[in-house]
Amino acid sequence: MQLVLHDKRVVVFQPASRDDIAAIIDLYIKVYKGKYTLPEVADPAIIAKKVEDSAYFWTVAKIEDRLIGSVIFAIDPVNKLGKSYAAAVLNEFRGQDVMRTMVRHGLRLLTEKTRVCDIIYATTRTVSFAPQVVLEHLGFLSTGIFPNVRKVESFETHGLEVYLGPKCLEYRRKTPQLIPEMLDFYNIIRGELNLEEAETVIIDEEDPRKMGQAIAFDVQSDIEEIGEKFYRYQDKDLMKRVFFPFTDPNMLFTAKDGTADIFVNFNPLDGNGVIVGYRFSGTDIRRTLMWFCEEASKSGMRYIEMLVSAYLPQKQRMALDARFLPCAYFPAMKINDDGLREDFLVFSRSFESLDFMDLHLVDNNRRFLDAFMKCWYDLLVRCQPDFDEEWRIG
Repeated sequence: MQLVLHDKRVVVFQPASRDDIAAIIDLYIKVYKGKYTLPEVADPAIIAKKVEDSAYFWTVAKIEDRLIGSVIFAIDPVNKLGKSYAAAVLNEFRGQDVMRTMVRHGLRLLTEKTRVCDIIYATTRTVSFAPQVVLEHLGFLSTGIFPNVRKVESFETHGLEVYLGPKCLEYRRKTPQLIPEMLDFYNIIRGELNLEEAETVIIDEEDPRKMGQAIAFDVQSDIEEIGEKFYRYQDKDLMKRVFFPFTDPNMLFTAKDGTADIFVNFNPLDGNGVIVGYRFSGTDIRRTLMWFCEEASKSGMRYIEMLVSAYLPQKQRMALDARFLPCAYFPAMKINDDGLREDFLVFSRSFESLDFMDLHLVDNNRRFLDAFMKCWYDLLVRCQPDFDEEWRIG
């Protein structure tokens, strides 16, 4: 595939190979001035593995032998789900359709020609409108924000963008079951996609100020040992795997009382963490989750994220009462045992002061920011001390 620029130079798009490793690393250093935190575009060994992995579709853009752009698509064939990420083009070639052509090629190949994916998502920086607008023009739908999720120059809020393939919504599970605080998030998507009304489920709240008796954790970071335990627990059905695509654990928090193992993927460069699975045998998972967050913060985590099914209102309530806040709604994300695609909510908890001063959001993402701030304010009010008693943990 080719693109002819205004000055008649020809851009050729082709699969990345081992021969491109040095040029790929150099591209991201130039575009991000050495501050891009994803190891798959900086570590030669990881790049070499991914360019030859059938679960990845990595495209590079070249003019003659000069590499000027790159984008990666990760593929989950079981859930027919894709992720487009690490999109970069040299500054001198921006505004000339290089990125849009490269991403559009991947979308059509994966969702129409091969039908490997029914849905593809991407995250965008919000320091300018451009990345969000490019994806909107390609047919992506803005479905949420990730507040202060990554650090480049400073902590940035990113947007979640979702591309729905032609058949995606035909197989979507209908009527999510949501606690009231989740309705604003769903209704934004409902209006865009003409979806049905959700079922509202009322569940008693727990006081987010009260953490109960402290739970101490041991922290492991041996990747091989963690991976072995993670998949052993999974094979023996000893663990509840939190669906989080394209992510493996590299950190393990084990409760000293033996009641919990929480598997996390952690990026030490920017303090980003996600919960990918847990084993729990105690009686109060909310309390365990809250004390885990205390330990995670001490371990260098600045942000933690997890996915919760839109059909499990009890877990939505548990996450919210553990001071996690909803920030995005992902329709038709995962295929269930009946072959239907289920919606998910994204919850996050930041251990830094939130900063939304340097945001440039398209309309949908601004609405998600409003919904997020409403939940944040409600939680802030709930966490205030009572007037008639001294606040205390307990």
